[in-house]
Amino acid sequence: MKRPSIFFLFIILCFSLFSQNKTAQEVLDNFISEKELKNASISIYAENLSNNTIIFDYNSHLALAPASVLKLLPTSMALELFGAEHKFKTELAYSGNITADGVLNGDLYIIGYGDPCLGSQNFTANYGKDFEILQTWTNEIKKLNIKKIKGNIIADISYFGEIPIPDNWIWEDIANYYGNQGSTLNFIDNLYYLHFKTGQTNGSPTIITKVEPEDLGYRFDNQVVASSTIWDDAFIYFTNDKNQMQVKGSLVWKKNDFTIKGSIREPEKYLVKAFARTLNSNGINLEGNLKVVDNFDTNIYRKVFYTCFSPILSEIVDYTNIRSFNLYAEILAQHIMKKTGKSWNESVIEFLGKKSIDIDGLKLSDACGLSRFNAITSRQIVGILKYMKLNSANKDKFFTSLPIAGTNGTMS
Repeated sequence: MKRPSIFFLFIILCFSLFSQNKTAQEVLDNFISEKELKNASISIYAENLSNNTIIFDYNSHLALAPASVLKLLPTSMALELFGAEHKFKTELAYSGNITADGVLNGDLYIIGYGDPCLGSQNFTANYGKDFEILQTWTNEIKKLNIKKIKGNIIADISYFGEIPIPDNWIWEDIANYYGNQGSTLNFIDNLYYLHFKTGQTNGSPTIITKVEPEDLGYRFDNQVVASSTIWDDAFIYFTNDKNQMQVKGSLVWKKNDFTIKGSIREPEKYLVKAFARTLNSNGINLEGNLKVVDNFDTNIYRKVFYTCFSPILSEIVDYTNIRSFNLYAEILAQHIMKKTGKSWNESVIEFLGKKSIDIDGLKLSDACGLSRFNAITSRQIVGILKYMKLNSANKDKFFTSLPIAGTNGTMS
């Protein structure tokens, strides 16, 4: 369910009141006196950069939970640290040797370097449709004349290691697509589709008709009912069994195909499974197992034979901001931490400090804004925007990535 943000309502109100020749103070007074905001915490700050004057300043040092506005941080920082043209790589490699008759006496590796969008349908120009990326990889293996793998297929996630779920994300969120913390080896946006047929009456049961991808191995306890409301109000929950999901809530009634999205818990495991399936369908047999390593033994020699690249960073930033895509924001933060050698909180504090942006009151629990424990002031947000506008070589790439209220992205 989408709700208009207070910021969006404030912008609409500003246009309305300024069109009535109200002063800035009158606009502000009218806004904060709205009865709907009686119990709200409000922080507003706006500057006119053309003449360096302050337009609004109301509780501008009050730190509040920013929700997805927080994505301004990882996207601006990533552009500044890596550059708009930067690409993230994924490598294919093997250990051992390949015999003349096409037997790999060794292991096949997928080496992750934190591509946020590997295999994503948001970037089919890079990865192809559906699972075409896996066929591309298979074709590269065929070029080596490999017909049988005597070893294992290994997903190497050593670059970041295992990424934990942020402590302050709530149970209701983490099994849904927007609550995936990411991996060194992300795949198909770490999400799956759950298709429902909903009942004809209010409170009637629903039926799960299809799961995509269909070979995840998940089971579903479906407690979702049909509802006369117009909202998607169904949530997926993890259980103690990692392959058992529970789905609760309600969906719009009288629908033959209503789809919600869930989070693939360990995308690197699904990636090697899907890759093995593609290899097998192409006549390349695996005798070993499917494995994941998070601390590769560097004494093992392996030969890289193919490198896959992501879209350029500015395109990833576009999708992150315009579509408010949590996964990409979280992975960009992982890259920033890797680059700085510091925690996310420390990395941001250092970045803002170098730009002379006050950090008092800043508290970060994630990079995408999902945590209710994030806190940032309106003055700090303006500070980031001001720096990017006046001082950044990436200003055009950054500002074109921001959604326009009523026009595009999640604010359309």
